[in-house]
Amino acid sequence: MRLKRDLVFIKNDFNSKADVIDFLGDKLVEAGAVEAEYVAAMHKREQDIGTYITEGVAIPHGTEESRSLVKRPELIVLKIPQGIDWSDGNQVVLAFGIAGNNEEHVELLGGLATLLMDDEQKAKLMSAASEDELFNYLDGHLLG
Repeated sequence: MRLKRDLVFIKNDFNSKADVIDFLGDKLVEAGAVEAEYVAAMHKREQDIGTYITEGVAIPHGTEESRSLVKRPELIVLKIPQGIDWSDGNQVVLAFGIAGNNEEHVELLGGLATLLMDDEQKAKLMSAASEDELFNYLDGHLLG
């Protein structure tokens, strides 16, 4: 799977994490990666378990039951420079929306976790000043 440039965004116009999840889910639907019902499953997953994984990062995705709504694996990346309150006072600056069936889902989560555990790489992602810079870094280090 290759990251697509048109699925990498830097935006600040969100009022809540629900807005962020809607944005990520809608982009996955527009990309043809998931059925529209997958967006509701992303919200359910967030409500049930939460997708905040480490300082400044969340990985919204659907529930296990919603994997049948995934047409093909896809990753969408959103940087929110001002941050958004996610849970318990934690701010999210990077949100990765993922769609994948069983092995693809695990592969995407594993690749992101490995990248984000490296403080230097995470700092480069957090400081990316443009969508192109964010895309080029991720394409070369995550999926390249």
